[in-house]
Amino acid sequence: MSGGSAMGSADLGLLRQCEEVLNAIEAADDVESVVAAMRAHAGSARVQEVACGALRHLTGADAENRIRAGTVGAVEAVAAAMRAHAGNAGVQEAAGAALFSLRNMVTNAENRTRAVTAGAVEAVAAAMR
Repeated sequence: MSGGSAMGSADLGLLRQCEEVLNAIEAADDVESVVAAMRAHAGSARVQEVACGALRHLTGADAENRIRAGTVGAVEAVAAAMRAHAGNAGVQEAAGAALFSLRNMVTNAENRTRAVTAGAVEAVAAAMR
């Protein structure tokens, strides 16, 4: 008997599925797809981390994407990721960077309300503790 454990076919299938999701997020060129992936895979810290990085990339220098991100619930998705994965430093760092990238959203009253309602400020404060 071998000292290591073999992965079952179900485990390999799940691993392939996760890799496909991560590749799709990294290749996404629209905030809607990224936010949808965050919602669909809320329990996966790795998906949340990669998705937050994608949001940061997509919204950093693109005001239109920042507005769309607010409309499709990016702030809420990022805040939810921070709360769900409070103990994961990678998620916290990527989410903080995403919120920083989305910072111009705060000048919009509607998006400011979204950020407050989603608990984004509290999530950042908790991550800093």
